[in-house]
Amino acid sequence: MIADTDAATFPRNVRLRTPAQFQATFSQGRRISAALFRLHLRAVEAFPSGGAQASVRRKDAGSECNASPAETRFADCEQASARLGISVSKRVAAHAVERNRIKRIARDSFRRCRTQLPPGDYVLLAQRDAAGASSEALRAALASLWQRVGALKTAPAAPTIPPRVPDSATDPS
Repeated sequence: MIADTDAATFPRNVRLRTPAQFQATFSQGRRISAALFRLHLRAVEAFPSGGAQASVRRKDAGSECNASPAETRFADCEQASARLGISVSKRVAAHAVERNRIKRIARDSFRRCRTQLPPGDYVLLAQRDAAGASSEALRAALASLWQRVGALKTAPAAPTIPPRVPDSATDPS
């Protein structure tokens, strides 16, 4: 049994649930492909921060938070975390039992490594080969994918050439 109950759960605030959240991740995010899964991710820095946001009072915490209307219900303003959406289409697996097995394994894998992932939205799409893969192969592919996500740089790299400092002898001011 896991001692940390937060890590063993998949609460509503760490799920992507609306089509708008999925579309935002697809349109503004990056993509990582693997043999069994494709992962679309949108880092916290990619969240809109401009004029379209409104200050909204959260019902559960009673605090104010800046979030767009689509993200208001699900955004955790005090602490950003990783959120997951899963899609397994009928083209991948014709039977619901198989689609549910893939989603169950993906949720479990995400639960176990959620705290180590960079904050952001993640949409996991199953590929056709995932339906025929064993549970161990699915877990290994997901573990590899989560490890690749952790290695990605979220911030742009610092410039390697320092800015030019004006020479005081030639500068007239």
